[in-house]
Amino acid sequence: MLLALVGGVAGPADALERLPAILHIHSDLSTGDFSLEQLAAMAERQGIGALLVTENYLLRVEYGLPPFRALTRATREERSVLDKGVEHYLERVARARAANPRVLIVPGVEVLPHYYWTGSPLALDMMVHNTQKNLLVFGLSDPGALRSLPVTGNTNAATLGWASALDVLPGVLVVPGALMLLRKRRSLKKRGRVVIVVTHRPLLAGTVVCGIGLLALVRGWPFAVDPYPPYADLGLRPHQDLIDYVEARGGATVWSLPEARDDGEQWFGPIRVGWRTAPYPDDLLRTARYTAFGAVYEDTTRVERPGDGWDRLLSQFALGDRSRPAWAVGESGFHGFTAGKGLGNVQTVFLVEERSERALIDAFRRGRMYALQRERDAGLVLTEFEVRSGAVAAVSGETLRAAEGAPIEVSVAVEAAGGPTRDVRVTLVRNGAAVDVWTGPTPIRTVRRERFDGGPAFYRLDVRGAGRLLSNPIFVRRP
Repeated sequence: MLLALVGGVAGPADALERLPAILHIHSDLSTGDFSLEQLAAMAERQGIGALLVTENYLLRVEYGLPPFRALTRATREERSVLDKGVEHYLERVARARAANPRVLIVPGVEVLPHYYWTGSPLALDMMVHNTQKNLLVFGLSDPGALRSLPVTGNTNAATLGWASALDVLPGVLVVPGALMLLRKRRSLKKRGRVVIVVTHRPLLAGTVVCGIGLLALVRGWPFAVDPYPPYADLGLRPHQDLIDYVEARGGATVWSLPEARDDGEQWFGPIRVGWRTAPYPDDLLRTARYTAFGAVYEDTTRVERPGDGWDRLLSQFALGDRSRPAWAVGESGFHGFTAGKGLGNVQTVFLVEERSERALIDAFRRGRMYALQRERDAGLVLTEFEVRSGAVAAVSGETLRAAEGAPIEVSVAVEAAGGPTRDVRVTLVRNGAAVDVWTGPTPIRTVRRERFDGGPAFYRLDVRGAGRLLSNPIFVRRP
């Protein structure tokens, strides 16, 4: 077989349909402003064929004082999938799909694998780290698998341990508290020349002690140990564990907005509580087996530039030092029409065999897609990108097998949609270096011819003009 797909075998490129999609979008099920039905209606009016919804999985941050963390913890929480349950979420997606079958709605979640605290309330200064170092998860159709994601704060993934005993220990106060309420105490009191015996119950003390015990039991339930406690920096282990969990169940994971910043502070009385998530593009190289990363979004990025982190990662895969490549996607991050946000500003265009969730997730995992950022009235369309050797060709996400010295043709065609003809600049990147640049008005069609030197190679496109278009790579190897 000369034409092999990374991880599988592809059908002919001309049999694939372009499916414009919004990836990373929130509805009012979590932190969005619109219902799923409203989002689908807006998408249909803009010619968008799919919504990859990413409701917040578990949007909760907590802190508790040692040694009794559960009893003393303070929690800040917003609406998320686990609030009403995974089944409720999947049922809502099914109803929205039925209401508008012309727009494919794919249920996903935005997951915070781990955050951690530094500082202390006793020092009146605290900092919570990495609350925006998130992964997007798609393709887990089994409610049980989705419910048990191994992330900080998820009791469905927790186990019993020594910390469970500490959570239970204050609950033992229920016993002496109850005894204090039930048992009468006798004391002697002198009244004039007479000494009498007085019986009473220590109601206040008993109520306080019993109340503390009951509160400890309620707050400590189910006395499970957090899989990733938020009181130490665990590095990338929680993120890699989540990636591997999803990969083992046939899903897809996306590193979300790896170069975005998030920081701020808030005062709670005399206590300053800050939060900070630093950009983390280097973590793309420190983790493995994830599906994709946000490469195009409404922020400045560097990791996808020629020779930078993405090309180093792709080179590792081409040389056999990495088991899987990482694909680029356009990441919307849409919650509502605030700060100039638009529903269709950033898209991921999938090349699918049919309009179904199965086909979309398959294209996702195989890299058959490109990232797109549109201008207000126009966008770019990648009508052709293939690498051919003789009668055999490959498209994005595929690997072309060619003999050393064989002629190679890289064919590119770009058009503008939704507006007048626009000047574009098409850059062809080969093995991390820009090897050719074509400029001109759309539609632009060109071919680069060279001979395969026998070494592992990859080609990708970066197009600027009416917005931006970033293709996924095509690999070339010897048979």
